[in-house]
Amino acid sequence: MSVSIIIPCYNENSRIAGSLQKLGRFCEEQFKEYEIIVVDDGSTDDTWETVKGLQGLPIRSIRFAGNRGKGAAVKAGMLEAKGTYRFFTDADLPYHLSAFSSAMGMFESTGCDLVLGSRYLPGSEDRAGTNVVRKLASRIFSSLAGRMFGIDIRDSQCGFKGFRDRAAEALFSRCTTSGFAFDVEIFSLAKNLDLKICRTPVILVDNNQSSIRLPRDGLAMLWQLMKIRIAHKAKDDYSPQRRRARRVNSFFV
Repeated sequence: MSVSIIIPCYNENSRIAGSLQKLGRFCEEQFKEYEIIVVDDGSTDDTWETVKGLQGLPIRSIRFAGNRGKGAAVKAGMLEAKGTYRFFTDADLPYHLSAFSSAMGMFESTGCDLVLGSRYLPGSEDRAGTNVVRKLASRIFSSLAGRMFGIDIRDSQCGFKGFRDRAAEALFSRCTTSGFAFDVEIFSLAKNLDLKICRTPVILVDNNQSSIRLPRDGLAMLWQLMKIRIAHKAKDDYSPQRRRARRVNSFFV
């Protein structure tokens, strides 16, 4: 059993070394075999040089020539990973690392394909003091996405998610959304592939969300949702099941 942890990052030079060292210490204690994959999403600071200069950790790194978006970075890391269980989280490690242990327990006890972190489950805590506006925006976005795709989305933007290897490869090889709304496309694909989803509470310990700017990014994410919905509807309309149904209906007309 091996674990891969993907860290997408953009201009994180000021904290990436500390985060990776902290994560490495945790993994050494918890996992017999692990790897950390850092995906530099076209940083313009010294993030890449800092990551490459770290010693003593099983780190692999991917570098984009330009900024392609968090979804593209996570996808690249997931498809490059070798672990049986593959996670992604943010470069500032905003969630208590105990979430990894909880997720591993759920994988082993339930046989699920995905474990999604949620800030709104019983047992979750917000020690970072997220402001009310961000909490409300998160809830509204998750609710809207759930209605648009007819799926149970409780906390779409929680930056902690885990996948079995076969699920990660099936989902991310199909995912086309490169921006922040890629999580919603993953949920929609998981539903279509009939994958088993579990959720785990998380403890938010750091809430540095300077890379997310409301309302600009909120509008961009809504636009991404609409594009995902249109693309998936087109695929549904031309799926083998729909084509067979149309042939049967036309036969009886």
